[in-house]
Amino acid sequence: MGAWAQDFGLSLNISTANQATINYDAASGIYTITTTGEDPFVSINALTSALPDDQCVLTFDYQCAPATTGGLQIFFSPTYSEARSIKCADLANTSEWTTFSKEMKNTISNLGWGAAKSVMRIDWGGRSGVTIKVKNLRFREMNDEEKKNYDITGNKDAMMKFKAARLQNYLYNNVYASAVSHVSVSADKVTISGKCVGNEDFALVEAMPNIDITECKKFAHRTSVNNGEFSLTLNRYAQYDGFTYDRLLSKWAIVGNLGETDTLLSHARYADEVAAISSPSKLTPATKKGVGAGLGSTYMQDLVDLNAKNITCNWVITQFIAQNKIWNNNIPYVYGGKQYYINGDEVGTWDNHLSFYEKHGIAVSAIILIPLGTPDASMRPVFVHPDNNGGNYSMPNMTTMESVNAYAAVLNYLANRYNGSGHGRIAHWIMHNEVDMASTWTNMGNPPEMVYMDEYIKSMRLCYNIVRQYDQNASILGSYTHNWTYGANGWNPKNMLTQNVRYSEVEGDFWWGVAYHPYPENLTKSDFWKNDTQSTYNPNTKFVTFKNLEVINDWILADENRYNGSVKRNLFLSENGTNSPSYSETDLAHQAAGGCWAWKKTNALSGIDAFMWHNWMDNRVEDGLRIGLHFFPDDADNPGGRKPVWYVWEAAGSDRENEVMDPYKSILGIEDWREIFMLAESEGRTFSANKVFVIEAEDYDEGGQGIGYSARQGTDASEYRPDSKDVEIRQGNSYSGGWGLAQMGADWNAYTLNKWVNEENKTISREMAQENWGSWYNYSFEAETPLEVNIYVHHGAVWNQWGMAAGKGYAPSTTSYNIAGEPYLNWPRQYAGAMVLSLDGTNVPTTQVSRPVAPETYQARGTNFNKVLTKPENWTSTLSNGALQTDTLWLWPVAGGNNTGSAYYNAKPDYKNVHISKGKHVLRVTSLCGPWNFDCLKIECYEPSGINVVPSAVTPSLNVSQMGGILTIDSKETVAIYGIDGRLHATLPAGVNSVTLSNGIYILRTPTQAKKLIIHP
Repeated sequence: MGAWAQDFGLSLNISTANQATINYDAASGIYTITTTGEDPFVSINALTSALPDDQCVLTFDYQCAPATTGGLQIFFSPTYSEARSIKCADLANTSEWTTFSKEMKNTISNLGWGAAKSVMRIDWGGRSGVTIKVKNLRFREMNDEEKKNYDITGNKDAMMKFKAARLQNYLYNNVYASAVSHVSVSADKVTISGKCVGNEDFALVEAMPNIDITECKKFAHRTSVNNGEFSLTLNRYAQYDGFTYDRLLSKWAIVGNLGETDTLLSHARYADEVAAISSPSKLTPATKKGVGAGLGSTYMQDLVDLNAKNITCNWVITQFIAQNKIWNNNIPYVYGGKQYYINGDEVGTWDNHLSFYEKHGIAVSAIILIPLGTPDASMRPVFVHPDNNGGNYSMPNMTTMESVNAYAAVLNYLANRYNGSGHGRIAHWIMHNEVDMASTWTNMGNPPEMVYMDEYIKSMRLCYNIVRQYDQNASILGSYTHNWTYGANGWNPKNMLTQNVRYSEVEGDFWWGVAYHPYPENLTKSDFWKNDTQSTYNPNTKFVTFKNLEVINDWILADENRYNGSVKRNLFLSENGTNSPSYSETDLAHQAAGGCWAWKKTNALSGIDAFMWHNWMDNRVEDGLRIGLHFFPDDADNPGGRKPVWYVWEAAGSDRENEVMDPYKSILGIEDWREIFMLAESEGRTFSANKVFVIEAEDYDEGGQGIGYSARQGTDASEYRPDSKDVEIRQGNSYSGGWGLAQMGADWNAYTLNKWVNEENKTISREMAQENWGSWYNYSFEAETPLEVNIYVHHGAVWNQWGMAAGKGYAPSTTSYNIAGEPYLNWPRQYAGAMVLSLDGTNVPTTQVSRPVAPETYQARGTNFNKVLTKPENWTSTLSNGALQTDTLWLWPVAGGNNTGSAYYNAKPDYKNVHISKGKHVLRVTSLCGPWNFDCLKIECYEPSGINVVPSAVTPSLNVSQMGGILTIDSKETVAIYGIDGRLHATLPAGVNSVTLSNGIYILRTPTQAKKLIIHP
């Protein structure tokens, strides 16, 4: 294996590989692993003997391209679970052999792992297309440095767990009778109000950002208060540890003084009010459209050309401030009584950019980043968190007064300068980057999530209290990946945001928001609309991507997540885009199509305030991604040129939007942009916009008196069916022995005609050869507002059934059941059902443009009906002069399906863009031929489009009365009277008319409706 003799060698069990291909070269001892999915892993071969206690560092040498993402994770047998795992850093992108080591002594001990036959699984991050070479896989002893770190961190890990438990209790479990209710900060004073309850020796204490409110045994800065209500006014500035400290940054709590130990008796509270130094007006961008970070004149002009009004800018704060004169242009700056030096050249660059952005109405969101290296080396321990152990950026260090002062100093300088007072403006502040992937993007070591979150909240609060002095409209945003509930041990955005809400509840709310990165699940693949299978509408979905933005939109709109319970927080999609895996015409078109989807959905969702496309230009350092609006600046064919997605982004929000975006519908597989939305599923019969409702077939009305029973008088009328049961549409039986009149708005029989079937002579009357059976169901509902709806019918039809005449299902033959006098109309094989949907008595046109036809009569029994269905070019058109004109919806089995009649939806709505006015309505489903199974109606409700909404869907009245042999017909439209044979008998003008007709069946037809009329002795 190539491992040293004293080490405990390991080997990979290649047969256990998941979403990875693994090859092993025995001569070199090198495994080559290529990941093929987003969950690549492989197990080691079982230990042949027990792992010695001192062999506790997992080590291997590797080469990797590109870097893994999501971090490595090690799972330990016998059962693989998050609780029996440990997370590790990512493998870097490197062509040199690099050593990976992870000390696991406590993990192995706590899990009781390491006996003979134990197995370990290695998960290689979350990225497809990574090639990793591994050799010398082994456990080894700790080296001297690791032993030293273990002595420190071993105890520290235990302390961190206790701290996490204390914070958990503080936030969720502890109930305090006393409370700090309000904190107000003026120019030179701080006033704290509250109430003490009990018989304690109370004190009001101050917790600076470097103090853990749950850990401090004795607070240094305190003021005695009495039982009952209190209000104290203190000086705003105080001398702490050699600094002139601004108590604006503190939070305040009540403790009980028990001698050497303080007992926390309230939650802490930050400032509710802060005196304004400046008050710029609110900046409301003209569009949600924006672009990610960039610099230079080309970038600036591009923003104008794109009409982008939102941008993000990376602010590496250590490039602005030093405590030594290291800059070419040193600007002295004093904060907290300490002398710092501002980088004048950097300030000049940003002055130029921000002034330009302000001039063009562009809102700037500054991303506050702390790199691991600092131009002033002496500032590294000041800014970088002491527990940082890698990653691209660090959580800011706020563990000492020196660090708090330096961090506050640079934020104060930026907030003061860029408040719209002549140098430009920072409108919003994004705190760090993707904190749910902390080890990579905002590293603070390996603390419990609760401890990390407490530190993150402190950073957000510190920035907020400084910034609000200069701009009361600026928001502080938390930065998160596209994960939603995906992530171990609470490290996921939804959990973190829920903790944000809880901190706001117990420590006073502040104007924070969300900077989300809803990239596709696989960043390399543009077709998220097909690929993102784990991005669902479930509120606990694993991911939120462009596909299901409705999830985070609903979260930000929820009352419980609003600022002070009433104001929607800002939600920015601050870093996101679609990839073009190559510069082929197809890949570029798919990237652009994804951009269309992303914009259309973002622009329509009211909870989302801005969308910054990342990246402005393709960047060679982004692990092969091509997610920019421009080609690589060094591209051989079109350096820095505009990609098709650039033109999509240019058109977004303009009057050319549909002109540019509509051609991409075919790539997305849609006909209407509303098809991209995932509507919220709702229950009940009160319909509202942007939701989908399902009406079960069995939940029919009884005469409009309520829900639950059939409008028809059939044998099933008294039975309320369970949701899982379909309603089989067949001939009703209630009218045998006589004719019934069915006012159902269509030319169909709605009664049995048993007397028309002569079983002795085996003949069927000519009139019976119509495809009509006439079961119908009414469904009442109410529209809260005017709506535009799409309706789907969940139905099933079966093969190999004969059409039924008067309930008789016999197959016709030359000796039985042929149609009297017209043998060429011999009864056809049943291959489909048909129905009509009416709204308030008016039939709704279907979206079917053609239907299959089985011309065979019973003689052609060998016909393959599947072939009929799979040749749409041979279907019969239902269009008239290219326009939809039929109200008959044909329902046929799925090609290749079975005879069970299993229900399914058609791919497209059966009835589209149906306009419904506000108020109460009735839908009626009428079966024209059967049997077929009717399961439910799915109704997608939208806000009306630009089409005028019909004020009322109620059909103009058509009333018929009879006096002797004379019919009186009252209609607001012209009326045509047809016989059952189709012959026109009379045409009557609008108004009241009288006519004499002989006994028989007639159809009264107006331009909007039809009624059947039966005249009998």
